[in-house]
Amino acid sequence: MVILFCLIYIENRLIRLPMDLNGRDNKELVLELLNAFNSFKQKLEDPNYIQMENSIRQMMEGQKEMREDISELKKQLLNPFDGVIVETRKNTEAREQRENMEETYDKLIEEHKSLMRWKSNVQKIGIALGTSAGAVITWLISTFLMNRW
Repeated sequence: MVILFCLIYIENRLIRLPMDLNGRDNKELVLELLNAFNSFKQKLEDPNYIQMENSIRQMMEGQKEMREDISELKKQLLNPFDGVIVETRKNTEAREQRENMEETYDKLIEEHKSLMRWKSNVQKIGIALGTSAGAVITWLISTFLMNRW
């Protein structure tokens, strides 16, 4: 296998590129390179390639915006002070605390109901005693006044 160093001038500098001849002479290689550069130039000037390049740019910009949005969402979700995960954890803690206190609340409610029943009974007895006392006082007054006249 024979290797040839092709000389190419790029930006006023001489660059040596190794190339495999595969039995081709320098003129064929230069013509092949020229054809490759011409086809590359045609592809760059083709509207389809320009449109494709613009589409790729738009896609890259869209990905950049998505990356920024995802970063913002991540900050909102994982914020240690008021993020969604923290709020969910607070809700879970409050629910667990409420479940733990539920038995105590049930006891308090039952005590309150019992106290209200007792109060109602005491009021009924008080009304009965008051009414009875009023009746006795009325009877005494009526008998005392009747005897005097």
